[in-house]
Amino acid sequence: MKSLLLRIVMLIFLFPACTWAGGIVIPDELQAKATIIRTDNDGLWEKSLVVQFPEKRRLLSTKEGFVDALAAVNHAADPRLWARVSETMQTKGGQGYETKTEERLKGLLQLRRGDLTLMATAADMDNLAVATRTFAPFIVTVLATAGAETNALRAGVDEGTHIESEPGTVNIMILTNARLTDGAMARAIITGTEAKTAAFEDLRVPSSYTKGVQATGTGTDSMMVVSGKRGPQVTYTGGHSRIGELIGKAVYAAVVEALGKQNGFVVGGKKDNPMGERPVIGGTGGQMTVLDR
Repeated sequence: MKSLLLRIVMLIFLFPACTWAGGIVIPDELQAKATIIRTDNDGLWEKSLVVQFPEKRRLLSTKEGFVDALAAVNHAADPRLWARVSETMQTKGGQGYETKTEERLKGLLQLRRGDLTLMATAADMDNLAVATRTFAPFIVTVLATAGAETNALRAGVDEGTHIESEPGTVNIMILTNARLTDGAMARAIITGTEAKTAAFEDLRVPSSYTKGVQATGTGTDSMMVVSGKRGPQVTYTGGHSRIGELIGKAVYAAVVEALGKQNGFVVGGKKDNPMGERPVIGGTGGQMTVLDR
């Protein structure tokens, strides 16, 4: 508690425009604390979901691969800030901004190099969705942000026109008490992705690039899977397993809620959804846009 208070005092002293927000409920068994840090960057908002652990946790990030970290972050920034970054940063654009953000957060949280891993988005962190599913002895909590109005696509149909992409637009963080093997974490990415796609289908989210085609996600999605330290060991997280079921159901619920909050999508389709009664499978590729929110 003293350490947390010290960090808050330092944050207020060094960055007076920053505020900390709590109220994110994570089961005690997951041994994690979630906080949102809100900052102002030249008049534009930044909001970082920071999930901290009392000891290093093994996790798999679709951005950085396998890491052992003390904190996992989903960083959101005003879409106008991402546009400004892309225009003004001569080197790596948005990726350069992410690196600077990661370094700043490590300083604020008093973490060393490699102790923090980050994914980023333009979806508003106020639209964060949290879903927990349990079946003894397993617990799974998913924290997700999602935006799909301008960057949704159908994998296997739409064209990819960028070598490097902008920050992810459906960001999913999966926490569990189970001690996952590296293979189980990798398999959890598949299970989580299938659940995300099921959410897109039930929400009838259309491709932003091919008219009348059902989207499977966006072209810039990110995911983190965080292993537990005290629960039972798990080597398989596919849909036939109980923990795979929990991962799928928690991801599905979180993505549905996040897309509803951010974009107004509801199961059965938005009122103005061009997909109509039934999604159409197929089509040809289109041109990719740079940023989604």
